Amino acid sequence: MYIGLKNIQHLFSNFPNLLTNSDGIHCLTGWTKLASAVQPYTNHLLYTCSYTRNFNPAEFPFTEETHLLCIVKPGTDLTEISGKFPDFLSLLVLEAACPENIYTELQNYFNMQCGVGMFGQTLLEYLSFDSGLQPAVEHSFGALQNPVFVFDTNYNLIAATWNAIEKLNIRDQVIRDRHFTDEDFKMASRMNNIHSKVRKSEIPVRAYNETLGYEQMYCAINTKKDLGHIVVSAVNKPFEPIDVEFLLTLKKYVNQQMEKDSFIRNSRGFNYEYFLKDLLDKKIAADRSSMTQMKYVESEFSGNMYCMVVETARSLSTISSTHIRNTLESHFPYSKTLVYNGQVIAILSIRDNHLIPKEYLSMGRKICVENGLYAGLSNCFRDIMTFTEYYNQALRAIELGSSEHNAPGLFCYEDYYLDHVKNIFTQKESPETFCHPKMKFLLDYDHLHHSELAYTLYMYLTHERNLAATAEAMDMHRSSLVYRFKKINSLLGDDFEDYKDRMYLILSYEMNEKK
Repeated sequence: MYIGLKNIQHLFSNFPNLLTNSDGIHCLTGWTKLASAVQPYTNHLLYTCSYTRNFNPAEFPFTEETHLLCIVKPGTDLTEISGKFPDFLSLLVLEAACPENIYTELQNYFNMQCGVGMFGQTLLEYLSFDSGLQPAVEHSFGALQNPVFVFDTNYNLIAATWNAIEKLNIRDQVIRDRHFTDEDFKMASRMNNIHSKVRKSEIPVRAYNETLGYEQMYCAINTKKDLGHIVVSAVNKPFEPIDVEFLLTLKKYVNQQMEKDSFIRNSRGFNYEYFLKDLLDKKIAADRSSMTQMKYVESEFSGNMYCMVVETARSLSTISSTHIRNTLESHFPYSKTLVYNGQVIAILSIRDNHLIPKEYLSMGRKICVENGLYAGLSNCFRDIMTFTEYYNQALRAIELGSSEHNAPGLFCYEDYYLDHVKNIFTQKESPETFCHPKMKFLLDYDHLHHSELAYTLYMYLTHERNLAATAEAMDMHRSSLVYRFKKINSLLGDDFEDYKDRMYLILSYEMNEKK
């Protein structure tokens, strides 16, 4: 923020004052008393003095870039005093009975502007580097020290200081349902139709919410466009004057972020989005005959591809689809994204015929955990005309993964393919009809004797028949494991050398272990 003498004049507008020779656009970073100021004077400081009869302006090395606040006693002719200073000086003459009160208010003003400037600088960094709306709103709690909520034009909650809300143990109905309820609208109407006032006001509107029991501050994101509004609740501490400045800064950021998201959304409406949506809606036949009419497909979709689906509706908190889309595109090079049926879909393209790097998986998991997202990742495919199959595969990964791990994360289909196979098989057949006779024998033996021979054999086979690795995985002593295998050998009499037999035994245990 640029602070000049015009800003200082406005700060003390309740006092008689006279401003001379200032364009008001200089960047003042602080103030100091003229009598103790270090020379030469800098154009970034406001110098102050109390005018007395013994004060002689000629004793001070003023320059054209010096900014001076001169405090005079009440009843003094301000024009006469200003005439005693050089014409080139940027001068504000102020009439006040107690200079110390002026200095105190001046210090508070610079402290406030410094805080607002640092907050604004951080938001500018968020805006520049695609961090998105939610992280910036979370950061705003450090400045406002009260929870913040951002609603869109349909009164849906699109961002909030969730960490603070959880810490302060807020249980508002709006937070639980992520949007205004009928009761909320009635409350807003009872409060002199406060939201109509908010939409028209350039400055925040304050009101005491009798239903919630604390004061709130409301601010329209943009009074010229109905983009929604911001609400700050005085749950943690009462509002202070500086909170208005912080909220106005946040309002500008939210407006700019929405403008940016809108620009990105409008500028990237490439043909591939319509093409992919038509594939999902089965408007394009998945055969080569249609390819002749869409030559761009071969160049747009090449190499090894993976389909990632993010189901934002499953998120533990309200998430902007645009924010998630921007995040995926910024972290995964060559990716193509679209929003479909409330889901964010990304096609991750891996160049040079490589499989997906571990770094991609780590980044995907990190994004999901940090944003409370449930996402699925398909296997690799190369033919975009089979995209729908791998989209469904990613959805299956979410379904299977979330049922096993009820927590946000990135679920890869390759980790759950066997569950998928088992589900398909058991829809028509019992797992017992599939079970290998030897595994069935061990499972029945375990049930009768309360042993774990079937599990032991399964772990042994899945660890490549390595006794040391199996013992470590089962947290058993090697001698105990050897004893179990003597029992298994006495019952089955098998060396397990046939790989087809091993695979059959492993699948049999997988399909019957949870029976």
